[in-house]
Amino acid sequence: MKHYIKGGNETKKGTKKQLPKPIIIIVNKVLPVIVLLVAGFFFIPYVSMNFQNNDVKGLNTKAEAVMFYNSICSHCQKVYPKIFWHNILNFNNDDKQIQTINVQNPNNKHYISDFAVQETPTFMKPNNPDMKLVSTDVKQINNFAETGASDQ
Repeated sequence: MKHYIKGGNETKKGTKKQLPKPIIIIVNKVLPVIVLLVAGFFFIPYVSMNFQNNDVKGLNTKAEAVMFYNSICSHCQKVYPKIFWHNILNFNNDDKQIQTINVQNPNNKHYISDFAVQETPTFMKPNNPDMKLVSTDVKQINNFAETGASDQ
């Protein structure tokens, strides 16, 4: 003998709760854009570090400083995003830019001997190759770029 229980598989229409329409729009449209922007903020510098600056034809003498880096160097990976965003914020000011040169790339290896780069990251004044700084400290880098002085 079979027994049937009423309401076991039945669904009642109209009792499902929905979020208000503005919240649905935020979750479906705004939140994905925010997630992409935040992800981009963190990953774009690393993509730039590995795929840009691979064939630099010469030093930019208008730049505030030059950064010689190696894309697999942990110290360079620490400081490169800060330099990247510094350059983005000063996009229209050539005299505030810090030129970046990836010395790991075969096209740029000559810079190592040309400017006696012994460690990375090395910062140098483009108009005075004798003025160098090896550091990951942002305050020291900013001070060097602006004045040429290194607080070491």
